[in-house]
Amino acid sequence: MKKLISLLLVLCLTAGSVAAFSSCSETTSDDEGKTADPTSPASDAEVPEETETEFIDPFADTDFGGRDFRVYTSVDDTDATNGNAFIQGSGELNGEAVNDAVYERNAKVSELLNINPTFIEASLSYSNHEATIKKQIMAGADDWDVMANDIMAFGSLARDGYLHNVYSNQILDLNQTYWYGDAMRDCQFVEGGMYILIGDYFTDALQSAHALYSNKNLINDYYNDPNYIQNMVFDGTWTFDAMIEVINTVMKDSDGDGTMKEGDLFGFTCIGMWGSMIPFLIGTDIKFIERTDEGIEYCFNNERSVKILEKLNELFYSDGALTTLADYSDAGLRIVFGAGQSLIIGYNRIGDLTKMRDIEFTIGILPYPKLDGDQENYVSSLHDTSEVGAIPMTLPPDSMDFCTTCLEVFCRETGKTVIPKYYEEGLKVKYSNGQDDARLIDLIHDSISSPFPVAFNGTLGGFLLGTCFSTPLGSNSTDFASAYQKSSKAALKTLDKTAKAFLTNLENGN
Repeated sequence: MKKLISLLLVLCLTAGSVAAFSSCSETTSDDEGKTADPTSPASDAEVPEETETEFIDPFADTDFGGRDFRVYTSVDDTDATNGNAFIQGSGELNGEAVNDAVYERNAKVSELLNINPTFIEASLSYSNHEATIKKQIMAGADDWDVMANDIMAFGSLARDGYLHNVYSNQILDLNQTYWYGDAMRDCQFVEGGMYILIGDYFTDALQSAHALYSNKNLINDYYNDPNYIQNMVFDGTWTFDAMIEVINTVMKDSDGDGTMKEGDLFGFTCIGMWGSMIPFLIGTDIKFIERTDEGIEYCFNNERSVKILEKLNELFYSDGALTTLADYSDAGLRIVFGAGQSLIIGYNRIGDLTKMRDIEFTIGILPYPKLDGDQENYVSSLHDTSEVGAIPMTLPPDSMDFCTTCLEVFCRETGKTVIPKYYEEGLKVKYSNGQDDARLIDLIHDSISSPFPVAFNGTLGGFLLGTCFSTPLGSNSTDFASAYQKSSKAALKTLDKTAKAFLTNLENGN
């Protein structure tokens, strides 16, 4: 609906006619579906009737003769989120809105293109996904048309030449809203090498986006306004300093023994610092690399990074922050949250709203804070286990048009049917509270940005997220300069080697 409204507004503005604009903006419908009379115009000129352009499907005459469209889909349950429910679904109608939308989408695309979607299930963990997929591709068997798995695995597989380049493909329309075109372009290590697919068909990119969750009842207890924090978000003043002040204000030694520990009331709780730190870091709108005429270069050895590491330490080591739990899992974190023992929790994703149905208090959803008041926009992060797409090199080149046609139509139809059911009905209506919470989900969705660091941190030896930020943070160090300089020589060599590998792929026609 949001995309449709935006499209209508653009059509109105580009029409170039004041009368036409009046028709678009003022015409309403009555209860019987008939167009009601518009508000009387200022002049006596007749307002033209609104016309609707018939959609002509460019794929209407496509017929692949019942060919299998083979999707290597991830079904593991070791990560916080999993995208298979949006790709394969249950395979039948069961009355659940999202599942039924997936089933109907698969049936519609199957009929439109005359294909047979088939699913090869992969249960791969964080530690073996890259190696397993690489071994399977090296075996040379043409078993899949497209793969869905963790973005960090595809970053390294692209470097090593195991994925098809879609940069020059004429079928994928990356200007459409059902593709995350900017994110895909951001994942180009060198210009012209586009190997990672991020679009609505790979819905985990949305459900795995990071978000903070708050206990609005506690916020009301301390600030006499349950919307105190979200008002800061809308005002643009939700920063590291604002969050640190809030979590230290709300903290309470509940048992009065003089020591803050699990069971007391904390302002912020997470599990560990590595995974919990990533969305805070990317939320600062940090730029890690710059593509120049001389090649790709690191560009984050600066005062802004120094400040980022200082603020990360200040937040994670605040008296009101708890980073270690007896039940060291995202489920254990939600148990602490549901017990009312933390004002805000980190590490969770947008999709985790669906796991909080039994929590009795009102839950608020928040973006990660800005670094400071000078930062223009909020930035929401994917995780390195966000499941996106890629086309394996084992797919014969003459099958690329078939594969990308299927992907284009699946993405298009997912944007029309599955995403509205999940995003509008599932997240907003079932699991969130009120119009402002819906606006905050919109904000997080629209600010998903810059997946480069989660795609390539491992490929670059952990230099981006680990060496320069997570490692010093883990030892309560704010010495960014030393952390950077200590590893920069080796990191620059790795960067150069990786860039040359991608350039070699392009020279070889991929």
